[in-house]
Amino acid sequence: RPSFERILHLCHYRFAYCSAAMTSLFARTSKPAAAFSSQKVTGRQVILQRPVSRAAVRAMASLKVYVKGDPATNTLLDCPFCHRVLLTLETKHVPYDKEYIDVANKPDWLQERSGGKVPVVNDGDFWLADSDKIVEWLEQSHPSPSMASSVPADVTGSFFGAFRGLLMASAEEAADKKAAFLGELAKVEAYLAAHGPFFGGDTLDASDAAMAPKMYHALTALGGWGSGGTCRAAGVASLM
Repeated sequence: RPSFERILHLCHYRFAYCSAAMTSLFARTSKPAAAFSSQKVTGRQVILQRPVSRAAVRAMASLKVYVKGDPATNTLLDCPFCHRVLLTLETKHVPYDKEYIDVANKPDWLQERSGGKVPVVNDGDFWLADSDKIVEWLEQSHPSPSMASSVPADVTGSFFGAFRGLLMASAEEAADKKAAFLGELAKVEAYLAAHGPFFGGDTLDASDAAMAPKMYHALTALGGWGSGGTCRAAGVASLM
């Protein structure tokens, strides 16, 4: 348990700084953007800059990003793949306009463009779906600052699958799924201990953009169920 608790703390610790670059994502819970001009992490100075105001960014934006959210309340909802794209846009200071999609009431055009999935980006006649393809396109079309990652695929590639496996585990599978998830967490912890504080060292890279929302997703699910709530997943219950 000490190792698991340490890793959960690490997840929370890391996402607090990753969310600083996502200044508009969680407006209801995040600190004002100005508070994140500079943060110190484990003795190193990590600069997270916002070049202009959000109003100015929207005025300049031709790029539209469609993400899971509630249009009625203007609220971003839980989708780590959408968060990944938004984090990439914020880190690269790309002007964009965010549009929320109610996934329970999807517009017809979304089915035609992406099979009903988000995120989707649009710029004029250009449309692109799938977070992998979108972040690759952003790296090519907006190369500075670079978010190219040198993190080996086996460090992060199986994390979310292991988390989902644990979340969906039956009582008979719980022990094996727990061991698999803790193994993936150990890989992440070992890499960050050697190369951190971020996957990109002192700056956010593509692995940070992909992993921070997934780690936060896992932290929220596991932490929430561990605080007196009803846990329907045997694998999660075994960790608490």
